[in-house]
Amino acid sequence: MTVQESGLVTARTLQMIRAEIDLRSFQHWAGSRQMIGRQTFDEGYAMHCFLAGVFGELAPQPFRLIIPRSKGNRRGVFYGYGRAGVEALRGATAQFADPLQARVLPGSTLEGKPMPATWKAGTRLGFELLTRPTIRRSKRAATHQGTEWDAFLWEAIQHPKGEMPRGREEVYKDWLRERFRRRGGAELEEARLASFQRTRVIRRRGSRPIEGPDALMSGALTITDGEKFAQLLARGIGRHRAYGYGMLLLRPPGKPA
Repeated sequence: MTVQESGLVTARTLQMIRAEIDLRSFQHWAGSRQMIGRQTFDEGYAMHCFLAGVFGELAPQPFRLIIPRSKGNRRGVFYGYGRAGVEALRGATAQFADPLQARVLPGSTLEGKPMPATWKAGTRLGFELLTRPTIRRSKRAATHQGTEWDAFLWEAIQHPKGEMPRGREEVYKDWLRERFRRRGGAELEEARLASFQRTRVIRRRGSRPIEGPDALMSGALTITDGEKFAQLLARGIGRHRAYGYGMLLLRPPGKPA
């Protein structure tokens, strides 16, 4: 069913959506669809499937899941950018969600706001970004690692053991600076690696997990082109944007370094 056929209307202005997630119901739903393995539960992949099943074309993307790791916590938070407003998403939930899905992401917790329609060049903004800083290489170059490499590990293997001149944070900063340059709209002013871990993710049901970097970056950017920056927000940064990575969460800028 298309958006038009369902009678649900999208907004022209980019919308920022927030909702609460019932984590136990989310795990129950994912488990009922065999998305939880003995050693792997890719929450981003599960949410991608959940959003497609409930919202279809209206699903916010890119999105970000914030899930507290404290024991016994039952609530997480979902953020996303999309063209569908809160009423359209609530309408989709009422029409298409089964009772378990309605408990995972209750329509009553959905909130939203329109993002600015225009952005002024020269504006400085702070940001937070969860990303997978990877690069693609040919199958011949990738060998056993696959075609997607951790940007830091790829640079490290170009040097003799113990002679890597740069640290992980510096490599990831350059990786992010290049992504901004490619997409246009903003330039990276400063960034730091707030947290890092290696995680295993699923991209197709039944496929083998892919291990890679999970990096939380924060910093400041300067808008260079307002129209392109709006497109950058709507699209996200890096790969795996459909699975919980690449959403720029904006914040007031700190003092210049």
